[in-house]
Amino acid sequence: MGMPGTVRVVFVDAADGSELGRTELSAGQLPGPFASAMRLELAGEPWDVVRAEPPDAGEFVAGGSLVLRLSRVQVAAPEDVSYSLATICDTLPPTGTAQAGAGALFGIHQDDWRQTEMLSRQVAAEAEAELRAIRRIHREHSRLVGQGHSALRAFDMIHIRWAPRAPLAGADVCGRRLSSRRRAGSIPYEGVTHDGGRSRATDSFPINVGSLTLHGQTYGDHVEVLCLTPSPSTAAEPAAVLAQAMCEYDLVLVDWCTATVRDPSGIGEFLA
Repeated sequence: MGMPGTVRVVFVDAADGSELGRTELSAGQLPGPFASAMRLELAGEPWDVVRAEPPDAGEFVAGGSLVLRLSRVQVAAPEDVSYSLATICDTLPPTGTAQAGAGALFGIHQDDWRQTEMLSRQVAAEAEAELRAIRRIHREHSRLVGQGHSALRAFDMIHIRWAPRAPLAGADVCGRRLSSRRRAGSIPYEGVTHDGGRSRATDSFPINVGSLTLHGQTYGDHVEVLCLTPSPSTAAEPAAVLAQAMCEYDLVLVDWCTATVRDPSGIGEFLA
């Protein structure tokens, strides 16, 4: 701990978690609350504040410690920087080495983690703030690249989602009950991989219900994250299975990339 009235500030690169430096500042030199839109300079380079831990001045002054997670400001011209997605989830789940012969793993790209997921209605207000930020990027920071059917939408800004941390809060989704919806004869996946099978996401599960795969993470028999990956041939049967599960647990489906929300009655249209 430093002198009374001082706060130890640790600067962390949000991209890889590495420490950039640390210092001690008086409480009067720090804002409160720490605004996520704030920009500061380290060693002559500009950085944007992604997150402050804790965010409130009362907490970090009382505790004498503050961690600032920073994102390096791109020095390239905005028109030279583009992303294929408007948003990604802030972190991937922890992983362990995949065991040889342990069974097939369901593979998705790391950028697709929690891009289409179920939320309990209890966290709808928390999710709305994230959705507003993504919609703003669609309105103000996107453009079409190419022409006709080959045209793609590119973004000159990407929103990193920090919330909701507990997407199924209050829903009490049972893993065994959800697994009972597995389609007979489907691939008995053992887990989810983001790197082509070299590692397995800890406590991950996939449930194939035809041309639709549900996947996520559990804690014991409690499902904490529930995502889905449809194929282009998704049929009416898995859509009905999904809608039934949503009604049972009072869930909505969020497509973060397009910033759209669907209730059970809109699942057939969404998957089509």
